[in-house]
Amino acid sequence: MLKNYMKTAWRNLWKGRVFNLMNVTGLSVAVACCILLFLTVAYEFSFDRFHENLDNLYRVYTTTNQADGPKKSASMPVPFAPTLKAEYPEVKYYTRISNGSALTEYQNKNIDEDIHFVDPDFLKMFSFPLVKGNVATVLSGVNNLVISETAAKGIFGQQDPINKTLVLNYDDKPKPFLVTGVVKDMPANSSIHFDILVRFENQPGYQSNIDQWNNRNHQVVVQLNNHVNAEKFANALQPFIHKHFAQDVTNLKRDGAKPDAKGNLVTLGFASFANTHFNTDTGTIDGTPINKTYVISLLAIGCFILVIACINFVNLSVARGFTRAREVGVRKTLGAGKWQLVTQFWVETFLVCLAATMIGVSIAILILPSFKANFKSHITLSMLLQPVQLLVTLLLFFGVTLIAGFYPALLMVRYKTVAVLKGVIAGNKPGKLRNTLLVIQFSLSTLLIICTIITWQQINYLQKKPLGYNNTEVLSVPTGSGVDGAQALNLMRNQLHGRAGILTVSGAYMNFGRGEDGSSVTSILGYDYKGHTVSTNIERVDYDYTQTLGISLKAGRDFSRTFATDSNAVLINERMAKQLGGSTNLIGTRLPMYDKQTPKTIIGIMKDFHFRSLHQAIEPISLTMEKDYPINYIFIKVRPTSLIAAFDEVKQSWHQLYPNSEFRGSWLNENTEREYRNEKRLSGIFVTGAIIAILISCIGLLAISVMIILQRTKEIGIRKVLGASVPGIIMMLSREFVKLVLIAALLAFPIAWWLMHNWLQSFAYRINIHWWVFMLSAIIAVAIAFVTVSFQSFRAALMNPVKSLKTE
Repeated sequence: MLKNYMKTAWRNLWKGRVFNLMNVTGLSVAVACCILLFLTVAYEFSFDRFHENLDNLYRVYTTTNQADGPKKSASMPVPFAPTLKAEYPEVKYYTRISNGSALTEYQNKNIDEDIHFVDPDFLKMFSFPLVKGNVATVLSGVNNLVISETAAKGIFGQQDPINKTLVLNYDDKPKPFLVTGVVKDMPANSSIHFDILVRFENQPGYQSNIDQWNNRNHQVVVQLNNHVNAEKFANALQPFIHKHFAQDVTNLKRDGAKPDAKGNLVTLGFASFANTHFNTDTGTIDGTPINKTYVISLLAIGCFILVIACINFVNLSVARGFTRAREVGVRKTLGAGKWQLVTQFWVETFLVCLAATMIGVSIAILILPSFKANFKSHITLSMLLQPVQLLVTLLLFFGVTLIAGFYPALLMVRYKTVAVLKGVIAGNKPGKLRNTLLVIQFSLSTLLIICTIITWQQINYLQKKPLGYNNTEVLSVPTGSGVDGAQALNLMRNQLHGRAGILTVSGAYMNFGRGEDGSSVTSILGYDYKGHTVSTNIERVDYDYTQTLGISLKAGRDFSRTFATDSNAVLINERMAKQLGGSTNLIGTRLPMYDKQTPKTIIGIMKDFHFRSLHQAIEPISLTMEKDYPINYIFIKVRPTSLIAAFDEVKQSWHQLYPNSEFRGSWLNENTEREYRNEKRLSGIFVTGAIIAILISCIGLLAISVMIILQRTKEIGIRKVLGASVPGIIMMLSREFVKLVLIAALLAFPIAWWLMHNWLQSFAYRINIHWWVFMLSAIIAVAIAFVTVSFQSFRAALMNPVKSLKTE
């Protein structure tokens, strides 16, 4: 029986190969897109899932209910974690984590490595397997060191690294460490990446901060005991806060802070480590967190494309069914039962879906390298063979086959035998379900068009919005570890002095955007001023900083070599001036930034500039020449007419001064653009998804127009005989489809507005959603539908009316 079904199905599929080719094309493209998109989603949600203790791991953060609203921070004071562990048995393990880099020295090798300062419990909490060494003792000594496999191979080659002495040069101080363990390289889907682990006690400034509760400079992860409820535990920590954060609470009360619903000004929270990759509130440990909205968008686009492809399959099958009505009638006359016919049609559907799936997988394999390059993805097709993904794929395959094949088959077996043999088919008028499916198709397509336009507008706005500083002609050069930044700045200044393409050279503690070194540094200082607490970002700079960056002064002057007292001076922005309660009259004001004995004097007020991404509003910032902060970046302003030559000149000068240190210079506009790479990825995905969705929808629309025209062939012939023109017939056949597409657009408008309005809220600076975006999307959708239908309508309108009248 099955063999007979297969043979008959193959004959029918070949007979209707044009329709089936359209089916296979739409489905195979949808399958390829869904494979790539769903695997990307699965990869993003797989972050950190390999940790065995994941259910009990939490990042600690504080919520401070300030006068202008609550603020979350994952930065903690040095004594916090050990004190919490000592006072609360609910905490099983803890680790403080601070990131940095160090120049490693071994024999004649000097290599820059990423270094993490952690506590001994780190490897007990996280599942980073040791290749060599014992978890219990590997970090027992303050001078012990654990190194990754790749770093060990790069430094020691084929030698056994255990018990070798490795010198780390960080904080401008070389220090020897004993290698006691080698850890396996971290997988790509890990939120923590490091080359070297050393004890937290080696962190720069550790001894001076060991009893300080008002200096926060690292993150804390705890492992709670089994069955400890993190939320209840956090609520029980108010006595701990009042005991150790008493000064913070007092200052908040004095400054008019607004307590939360429970009357608390400061609270501790425990964020599940499983969600670290998506934690945009307090950031991640290494790298940049990804907004979960982007991942959900990928999933939604994949589902949209799959739904549209399934709708196409149904419509194409129904269109094909009208041409097979007499076949159904003959089969019924010869004794075929209802479920035999359904099975026959379902087998045909199964073969089409199987062919589409195989072709779709082949397409996915072909375009995978381009997809990974364009969207910075780490997926592989081997992920598809993992049990969960494989099960989901099989369920989707059988689900699509069943849903897409069942309705057309059921529709065809309901034809009345006598009627179809006479050439009369029930349901000549467009069915409600068919029209509903068409509306759903174009609603989804219109939705994607609107999202594409608004996303492009926002990215374009971010790229063109003035930042308040010059980011097109300034080169940023990271000094890197093992290099004295202040010394490197002076050497580069002397080396480049007088060069034709170089205008000014300066340096700073923080970069703009994200440079080639991939690091991002933030330093925030809080202090009392006239009876209330002020908070400011601190940027250590050198002479010519504002001139190099093109930052405008609103009042006062810049740092100058002619004033010896400028080493104890400060420049503030307008936002900081507002926080201090004044404007230009603040020049000469003395600020107790570090201590009251040596206050900083305000010598100038800068106009506000965006030193962070446009996701965030401009915050207070203070520029100082404080020597306690290192120079991490050298900024070089070049002439706009010699950008390439100047870049090569700077690179050559760097290599002359530091032949063993990598040059990682980049233009500031490149750095700032990197901050919006997620938005660019989303925009690219929306554009690609919209194009594919529209193309698949057009295939379905073409199928419906074919079905309608087949049913109305005789009517078209009569109208032509009676004098109807070709444009008139085209408009008559297209009018209904255009109306349905307009309805689809109207349904998509409110959903699209709601989605994009919420997405735009993640930006402090954003566009307004204009009415013309919806109008344009509707015009695009209607134009595409009209062109698709008109193509088939034009052919029907040109048909010889004599031939048309003979069709039935």
